[in-house]
Amino acid sequence: MTLAEFFRMQANRLRGEVSLGWLSAQGGAVLPGLLIVLAAAPSMLPVPGVGNITGSALVALAVSIWRGQRPLALPPKVQAWTLSAQQAGRLLRLMAWLHEAAGRYMRPRAPAWVSERAWTWAAWPVAAMGVVIFLPVPLGNIFGAVSLMVLGLGHSVEDGWAVAVGWALSGFTLLYTLALSWGMAALGQGLWQQLGG
Repeated sequence: MTLAEFFRMQANRLRGEVSLGWLSAQGGAVLPGLLIVLAAAPSMLPVPGVGNITGSALVALAVSIWRGQRPLALPPKVQAWTLSAQQAGRLLRLMAWLHEAAGRYMRPRAPAWVSERAWTWAAWPVAAMGVVIFLPVPLGNIFGAVSLMVLGLGHSVEDGWAVAVGWALSGFTLLYTLALSWGMAALGQGLWQQLGG
């Protein structure tokens, strides 16, 4: 049974609420890169406050990656966060699709990008995207989650090119966030000056 088939089987078995800790145990604890994907994926759900939880979890994972902790694990408070059967099933099916897509387009290559040292440096984009996802930035959660999905899957499959793309997407997302924040600050200052005048 492939990992994608396992994810779909687990999705079909869901009958009630499950914790994020349970979801992370469905493969993420075995493949550290996949745990990043599992932590980032809920950010794409239209659930109020989910960005605060997943953003905090990603920053905590980044600290663990930088310290070289093995195996990686989500913080206890994040593991206790629950999802409905429908939401959890949607995530598991998304994970199945992502794993199949990774197998179709990714393969082991460019080993320098997936070395032990490269994995340690991955803490930086994970932390940066965690902050972006935490902030109330329009589309920041989507861009951040996609960046980390590509990065995490690249490390899981040991595809250095995918990891490089994940870094590039993270850089783009960070620049987008900074530019949008600067633009909103400039707009607010302009409106304040007009009102004051």
